[in-house]
Amino acid sequence: MPEPSTSKLPLKATLAERLQHVVDNRRGAQKAVPIDLGRYLNESQLLALHSLESFGWHLWFVRRPLFMQPVVIVSNAESTQHAQLEDDGSVNLKPALHLRH
Repeated sequence: MPEPSTSKLPLKATLAERLQHVVDNRRGAQKAVPIDLGRYLNESQLLALHSLESFGWHLWFVRRPLFMQPVVIVSNAESTQHAQLEDDGSVNLKPALHLRH
């Protein structure tokens, strides 16, 4: 008898667990916040991120679409506000993306 796959969820998994499983499968091995930020953020963004961190903001995730520039999203300490860190280091509090949280 073949061994059951470890990537399958139990039949009684909650909706949240099933949705997280789908998200994990879509992301694959990529993490929400990559280890090598210098590869995805330019110098202006890195300086702005460092400055934002002193005000309690943190890097929330880096969206890395194929053949496009990475999109950097930051969040305040309470995760009540999210913003896009633009290429020039400016903070866009009303990004054009639809964020789920």
